Amino acid sequence: MKKFVSLLIIALVAFAGCRDDKKNTNPNNNNINNVNNNTNGDTIYMVQDPSNQHFVQDGDEVVLTSKVVTAVDKYGSRTGSFWISEANGGAWSGVQVYNTDTTSAWWNELQVGDLVTVHGRKMEYSYLDPETNEPLFDDPLTEITEASVTRLGAGTPLSPTEIAASDLTNLENGEKWEGVLVRLTNVRVSTIRERDGRLEVNLFGSTKAQDDLVDLTSVNEGVCLSRLTGVVTYFFDFYLLPRSAADIEVAANDADCAEIVDEICDNDIDDDGNSFIDCDDFACIGDPACPAKAENTDELCADSVDNDEDGLTDCADPSCAGHPDVTVCTETNCTDTVDNNGNGYTDCEDYDCGNDPACAGEFEQNCTDGLDDDGDTFIDCRDFDCADDPACIETECTDGVSNDGDTFIDCADFDCLYTEPTCAEGREITDATCSDGLDNDNNTFIDCRDFSCQKSPLVTVCEGNAVTCSDGLDNDGNGFIDCADFACRYCHATDPERDRVVSTCPPCER
Repeated sequence: MKKFVSLLIIALVAFAGCRDDKKNTNPNNNNINNVNNNTNGDTIYMVQDPSNQHFVQDGDEVVLTSKVVTAVDKYGSRTGSFWISEANGGAWSGVQVYNTDTTSAWWNELQVGDLVTVHGRKMEYSYLDPETNEPLFDDPLTEITEASVTRLGAGTPLSPTEIAASDLTNLENGEKWEGVLVRLTNVRVSTIRERDGRLEVNLFGSTKAQDDLVDLTSVNEGVCLSRLTGVVTYFFDFYLLPRSAADIEVAANDADCAEIVDEICDNDIDDDGNSFIDCDDFACIGDPACPAKAENTDELCADSVDNDEDGLTDCADPSCAGHPDVTVCTETNCTDTVDNNGNGYTDCEDYDCGNDPACAGEFEQNCTDGLDDDGDTFIDCRDFDCADDPACIETECTDGVSNDGDTFIDCADFDCLYTEPTCAEGREITDATCSDGLDNDNNTFIDCRDFSCQKSPLVTVCEGNAVTCSDGLDNDGNGFIDCADFACRYCHATDPERDRVVSTCPPCER
């Protein structure tokens, strides 16, 4: 039986502070200032709050007059951005100004508390999927770009808005604080780690603080912070950015902060304060109280029950139809006009019949005759139907010749990439390199977060390729199995162009 394996190695280079090539642009060239639509001028509330009657659309120009500077990024190797706020503060009151001009006099003079006027364009920034070039953020970061800035003079620094530590653990509560200067009280540091070149301070029952604006190496794990102040930003999650050492205050009484506890997986309580309860918490993966939901045996694939709760039952589920040990999901007769395995495909429509003589006109069954046997415009080894044919496998990977005639030579041929040791150097394409906690290919993505690990057919510890997306296992241990994992099947609710579907998963329904 032929196998359809989609192979793709992606090199990603990105992070929040350095992303000129990752910025999504809006073709909206509306040069009519939104001030024309209201009588009081543009406000940050109009930029941020979707419920505002004068809500500014993505790509529209704004003039934000006499706003208070709450943070200025002059720390580290990536500088230029700053944050502004309405004088009254509160929800929806702040926004980031994405600025790259660090040579002007206004920038050199800019300080927290200054009053500025910013004329620019509202943009919703998201990191782009290198495979589809589509946004990946669940919550795009609102920014003012193409900014013309006028410093009006010194003013009074704004007091931060007090919020609950848990407000930054989910989109529903956190969105209104994006760009706002906030303060958390009595929050304990759980762990500190370096990630993608940044230091992250994880806060128990809350989000993370990051060293984008100030050095955080003096913060210790386990310490109780009586006050932690900073502006809120977003990069796949909410982050708090302290501005100076004064924003980090250690509590005189350690008992003021809650003690760190582990999630108990069967008590209906959010013990670790991360807004996920019991089996919905990743900490409970593998706990006896949270058995894995699988559909990957002959028995489970013939009981008419959606055992893994992915919306697909028995042989209609790739966990059954694509699993090497499941036998009940094989099309046993390719000419009886019956869907024998119940996967929705009958006779020659089913890949199981790829090598059946009755289906010769539907599949490329002769891979060396120089003919387009199935009429799909692809001949012999250039047809995916021949991927497993011995004549179409590159066996000599260092001779400078395309031995299998598919026009790809040596390491440029996927046959060699996963078999020839010299072709794998510097790549994350094996179980070992995809589970060692290292960024082996230096693209800032580690292990299963790297598309190379998701797509490599040699990798079984990550979801993402045709095999791991149909084996009925939670390979990467994130609580999602096969097509229920976004690495295998991602269906965007409103934009089909953002769908991602591995070949063994059903297409997104529209």
